[in-house]
Amino acid sequence: MDVFTIGHSDRSLEDFLSLLNEKGIEVLYDVRSFPTSKFVPHFSKDFLSNTVEAAGILYVWDRRLGGYRRFGRDVEDLGIAKCFKSQGFRAYATYLTMNPLAREAASKMASICRKKVTAIMCKERIPWRCHRKIIADYLIAKGFKVIHLIDHGVEVVHKLSKCAKIIDRELRYV
Repeated sequence: MDVFTIGHSDRSLEDFLSLLNEKGIEVLYDVRSFPTSKFVPHFSKDFLSNTVEAAGILYVWDRRLGGYRRFGRDVEDLGIAKCFKSQGFRAYATYLTMNPLAREAASKMASICRKKVTAIMCKERIPWRCHRKIIADYLIAKGFKVIHLIDHGVEVVHKLSKCAKIIDRELRYV
């Protein structure tokens, strides 16, 4: 089953909705920690949820899957996910695989993805600069094909991060 990811970036609302419609998206799953935008206010949670729902797309926001995780604040540094040079990505990978609340949220997201055509959204257009790449690793472990929507006609099929391993359908980082 396919799951899509998308970064809103500085897109116009019309362009964003067009991308979602091209793929028949039924659920927009917002994984931003802070679902507001000063520079592109049409991507603030309240406005965006009303707009996509008026277009027939269910909007879901789950703060537990948001990025900007830090060692010592959100998660203990267990020395895993060293392939990520960014401490933020290492912290998020540790958080997603080890924190019970994050695992519960990810499981809920995967359940929705099994039932409806879903796009997982954050701000960053380029997925390898965003925690969506770690969420994509998780979804691959659960049997999904993850497709990052970059632009109209520009898609990237996600490949597991180099330190990601799938053991008994569970994501692990070494």
